[in-house]
Amino acid sequence: MTSTSLPAATAEIRRLIARIPRVELACLPTPLQEARRLTDILGGPRIFIKRDDLTGVAFGGNKTRNLEFRLAAAKDAEADLIVMELDQQSNSARQTAGCCNRLGMDTILVLQGSRPDTIQGNLLVNHLLGADVRFAKTRADQARVSSEAVEQARSSGRTPCLLNDIPMFDEGSAIAYLESTCEIIEALEARGLALDCLYMSSSGKGQAGQLLAQKLLGGFEVRGITATDEFDTPVRCAEIANRTARRLGINVTVAPEDVENDNAFVGEAYGVPSRAGNEAVRLFARTEGIVLDPIYTGKAAAGMIAHVRRGDFNRGDVLVFVHTGGTPAIFTHNRLWLDSPA
Repeated sequence: MTSTSLPAATAEIRRLIARIPRVELACLPTPLQEARRLTDILGGPRIFIKRDDLTGVAFGGNKTRNLEFRLAAAKDAEADLIVMELDQQSNSARQTAGCCNRLGMDTILVLQGSRPDTIQGNLLVNHLLGADVRFAKTRADQARVSSEAVEQARSSGRTPCLLNDIPMFDEGSAIAYLESTCEIIEALEARGLALDCLYMSSSGKGQAGQLLAQKLLGGFEVRGITATDEFDTPVRCAEIANRTARRLGINVTVAPEDVENDNAFVGEAYGVPSRAGNEAVRLFARTEGIVLDPIYTGKAAAGMIAHVRRGDFNRGDVLVFVHTGGTPAIFTHNRLWLDSPA
């Protein structure tokens, strides 16, 4: 990239993204809202919220952005059935089923765990959307069940795609959040502001795109807050960023040491709400009327709040928190919010 002005630079990034096959699914650009009451209560920098919970399909969320690229790759392979291996309360499962409905594709969701007695949260929405929901107790069982589903579909004349296995599964997330970061920077520039720090719940995929934006546009930090200990996130994030850069024809390199990803807010375990995350969910709800979830966005917000409270930023700095969705988890963990602290 040779452009030097910010509008020209983001326009060039969009031109590169436009070369990647894509289907239109999300309501874009999503709003960028200033959280004035949250800012006042924390007494720190100006906080804005990028509302990627409002992407428009099946309660919205970041995966709808990603699926514009993931499902385009599947359609290019002439798939008419999508198979996914995911967690039982996966936000990705819900949004995949909704987006497949938009495209006239069927969905088989192979979810880890046993079928619960009470169907709630994302799992309830999956059934409403008409997905074929199957359960597998272990990851090995998941692989077996999904493989059987793919083979059965092929034998009946279908063209299935195991979406987890395509390169665009990771790269689509990075491309989507390269574009999302351009939206943020453009929206702030229209208000006469510049981004100082970007926060998002991340296990490496979306943050890879944010880091590419940082390399190309400069001038801001990217801080991911992870909700899982499953990955070496800096290594994973850098690898995805570099694969995505090659796909887009961008001559930049991201090293693991470039990746700032805080794993101090996982809590007891992945998928288990934490005290700090629950506090953040209540604080966002009771200051801004914005509902986070206790598994991903709540823990990411807890990380941002802790960093503000320890004095990482000046009062005039501009922070953007990317709300990646996950709202149905509020109902799965309904007891957390009953008689909760004021």
